[in-house]
Amino acid sequence: MKSREEREYEDRVKRRVLILRDLMKEGKIVYDKGMQDVLEESFSKARFDKDGNPDLSTIDGVIRSLALMAEHFDHKEKAKGAISLHEIQEHYFKIFEINFGSIYDMMIEAKSTPHNIAEFFAYEQPNDDIERSIEPLIHCINEFWKEVAEAGYYHLQDQYNTVKAVFGGDLFPSHCENIASKCGIYTDTIILPCPIIRSRHMFKVWDKNQRVYYILKHALNILQYKTLALADFENPIVVILADKEMMHEHYFNQVYELGESDSLYHASKVFGRNFSSFDELIKFGEELNTIEKVIKEIKDPSRVLFDTDIKDSLAQQIENQTKGLAGKTFNTNNPGLIVSLVGLGRMSISNELLLKSMNIGGGIPLIDAPTSWQYFKWKLEYDGERTLSESVVTNSHILQALNSLKNTNLRWIGRIPPEGLIEIRKSGAINDIRNILSDSIDKIALASYLDYASTTARVYDNLNRAFTDHDKAIKKLVAKKWKIAGKDFGSWLVMGTFEIASAYTGTPLYGVSTAILSQLFDAPKLKDLAKSVKSIKEIEKEKQNMMKSPLGMMIQYRE
Repeated sequence: MKSREEREYEDRVKRRVLILRDLMKEGKIVYDKGMQDVLEESFSKARFDKDGNPDLSTIDGVIRSLALMAEHFDHKEKAKGAISLHEIQEHYFKIFEINFGSIYDMMIEAKSTPHNIAEFFAYEQPNDDIERSIEPLIHCINEFWKEVAEAGYYHLQDQYNTVKAVFGGDLFPSHCENIASKCGIYTDTIILPCPIIRSRHMFKVWDKNQRVYYILKHALNILQYKTLALADFENPIVVILADKEMMHEHYFNQVYELGESDSLYHASKVFGRNFSSFDELIKFGEELNTIEKVIKEIKDPSRVLFDTDIKDSLAQQIENQTKGLAGKTFNTNNPGLIVSLVGLGRMSISNELLLKSMNIGGGIPLIDAPTSWQYFKWKLEYDGERTLSESVVTNSHILQALNSLKNTNLRWIGRIPPEGLIEIRKSGAINDIRNILSDSIDKIALASYLDYASTTARVYDNLNRAFTDHDKAIKKLVAKKWKIAGKDFGSWLVMGTFEIASAYTGTPLYGVSTAILSQLFDAPKLKDLAKSVKSIKEIEKEKQNMMKSPLGMMIQYRE
């Protein structure tokens, strides 16, 4: 007699076969001639009972494997059909409007900021009603995303041939500036995380005042993106989407374990010695119970990075961390332990960002926090050292050249207000801008390793030339004397720095190969399964090329 698990498995396979058959009849799955002949032969041997259910003894491996993918495609289409991306955004912002709309209106009228308003209600005029609403609000938001996050991912995956920037490195963009104003011209869609989901675990740790401060600051900052997110375009300017990787315990643990592995490797750089396990690292750190002992063991002080803005001596920084944020986060004042774990949080964030960029289909990580950016670059560097031979990494000039561009001044369109971005999209001016800038943007964002000579100088020259071409394109745009949101186009230009991190030293673990496959296969990505050996080799070569392409950008400008 078959077990319950066996019966359930057989029922799933039967359902998949029927889905595959129906999709083929509806013409939603198309194959080339070779695969079509194979499938027809397999289905000619398949038998169905009087109720239309397949006899699994007659269903071969070809049908079973394709049926599994057909089931995924069917689920994806039904999830997308249940709710649109625009509807997801409408429901999300409605939650915050109902709860914080009046406070937001007050902030706008007072020309204040989310930080100032949140600080007022948290510390100057504490509000118990806000504090009592936090737990049910977080529960509501969590349940909302459980229902719709998957559909949101599917909608974004199907935005083909678009530039999707995935924000990371922090809970949410700074309340002081609009991230879309900074780079909305250069991207089709900017995907922002839900900061409530990202910080929900911290609400259990923060005190009453902190909880009120952060719920208000996040809520008011979120509402600042409502106009951009709800502007009706085929490719939305901004989308807020919860991190699927942080919502479910399984994904959360996976991200944490990856971060733990990377922080172990980072600690080996810091202390100049290998650690066989995380427990060994913890034990080692605990023994360094004074700042003097820690300093003596540190072999690379540059990698003990708490904050790029802090210029105190290393000893002073470590002491401050034992009394400040790191001490509270790790619940310890042991300096050795704090230094040992210095990379844990940032590396976990880098992994989460890479996974999310992969899951939304060819996303480009976008970071505007310098400290997180440095750890992101280290993350890519460490992946390379662990997956490529030491000689290849040593001889590669890619990362060094890209890093040397960090002081490159670039003029770009980086301060357009939300209404200006919407106006540009509606008027069609975005097409003119993109046509002028497209070549230089491609050179900067998608410069291929194969186009580089083998020397650092040549790599630097190639990218520098791209920056020069971009500046020429900007001058053409300024000469058009456009007015955007009532001001000359030139008033939205900024000067600053632009960095790119190279995926040449990256690992395929994070789906760089998936990114290229999403471009090589048309939806529903089944018709091309029957590839010749030559085609497969070409795909594998393309995967390798993607591994050697820049991955991730950070841009900053000065006033």
